[in-house]
Amino acid sequence: MQLTSLHVKENTTIQYMSRELLFLAQSGQPYRGTVYINFTSLGETFDLRDFKKYLTSLRDKKFNAEDIAYEIYETIATSIQTKNLGIIVDLTARGGIQQRLCYGAEFHAVQKENIFQVR
Repeated sequence: MQLTSLHVKENTTIQYMSRELLFLAQSGQPYRGTVYINFTSLGETFDLRDFKKYLTSLRDKKFNAEDIAYEIYETIATSIQTKNLGIIVDLTARGGIQQRLCYGAEFHAVQKENIFQVR
């Protein structure tokens, strides 16, 4: 899936996070997790509605857990021009084992609370 490119100011550092990552293991069992994206803009970013559709489309696909960060990296890298693109995926524990997968440039993942959440 190609993400729609949007024009933004060049050299802007952009970070995205979504707790809605869901995909299938080769066994058919679901993996859930959080994805963190960090990059420096070369004048482009991607449309967030497209990114949401992309994340939703992963729910029907099977991946080795270790390949999901690369898959997301490749989708972004082929859709927009960036520098220092990095992906971190934190998967929820399965069988008592927690996984963190990283691909691309290293960065520190910052979690922010959803300020518009209704309680």
